[in-house]
Amino acid sequence: MPTRWRISTEFWPIKMRAAVVSGLAAMVWPNRQRRVNFTNPLNGRRWLSLLASDPRHGIRFHPNLSLDRRELGFSFRSNALGLRGPAAPDAPQVLLGTSFAMGLSVDNGENWYEQILESGQWFNAAMPVGPLNQIRLLEDVYTGSGDALLYLYHPNLWKTAQGYLAADREGRDIFSIMRWKADHASTLKLIPRWLAKEGAKATSGLSHYARIDGEPWFFNAAYCHLELDQNKALFDTVAGHLDQLFTRFKKVVVLRVPIKEELAADCGFSPRLTLLAQGYDRFWDAFRVRLAPHVEAHALPCSAFGFSDFLPYDTHWSARGNATFCRLAAPLLRGAGLTGIIERD
Repeated sequence: MPTRWRISTEFWPIKMRAAVVSGLAAMVWPNRQRRVNFTNPLNGRRWLSLLASDPRHGIRFHPNLSLDRRELGFSFRSNALGLRGPAAPDAPQVLLGTSFAMGLSVDNGENWYEQILESGQWFNAAMPVGPLNQIRLLEDVYTGSGDALLYLYHPNLWKTAQGYLAADREGRDIFSIMRWKADHASTLKLIPRWLAKEGAKATSGLSHYARIDGEPWFFNAAYCHLELDQNKALFDTVAGHLDQLFTRFKKVVVLRVPIKEELAADCGFSPRLTLLAQGYDRFWDAFRVRLAPHVEAHALPCSAFGFSDFLPYDTHWSARGNATFCRLAAPLLRGAGLTGIIERD
């Protein structure tokens, strides 16, 4: 069992302060693995500089990017459409979701879709935007037959959609809504505020630090947190957009992917993380009960993943995690009748 640092007044003088200082230092220190941490304004600026707001699609990447590992901590490419993977808008099958589906935080070639989805058979239209933006993207660029959709369900779906709906409602772009800044001067001003906020979150239990296999890890107990009963209108709106999205395809397979905060909750790291995971389950259960008959939904078990399948200071999968997902997803996708799934050893 990994060492755990919990919020408790009896540990304040030594353990708690040591945990916060050690954790914050690890967030800032430019170790390559920890550098994949886009909450850090210095790293977030690099990420945001790759994106351009779009009035219909929310955001897309600048087209035809090709970056080595020095820029983000992993190699990265975008295609001519400002999306990921081959630019294949005429493919019979489509991949959608947020950043787990899009592919992020590992080198080119290590993203799961590059390993099991046949080029030419799939169009990766996934971006960290809302379902309404994805409907519009398909309306504008997709010319394929719509045989099947693979939708990766990540718990950030609802919070992400909330921001883009606000942008639509207010006639502003997402950079303005979220107050994202990519210039150097604004980034430098954000650093003290970010460090102060992280310190406060750590002392309140919203940021949880642990040492696992000798490495410091960060878990965010506030990550995309929403209470279903307080956000029923948002749920109904976004779920309605998902219904519209799914009707475009003859067959839809939804795979729910776990995140590391859910693993930490299962290990009993903190009550805040447990509450967060329970909130994710409530949204998933409400989503599942309204699915149309042509939609097949599966939740991949947290127990099938380990902490080494994730990155210590980022929410995304490591290279190992991408491989784990491939091993779990491939038989499910074939069993659902999807084609263009590469055989893996």
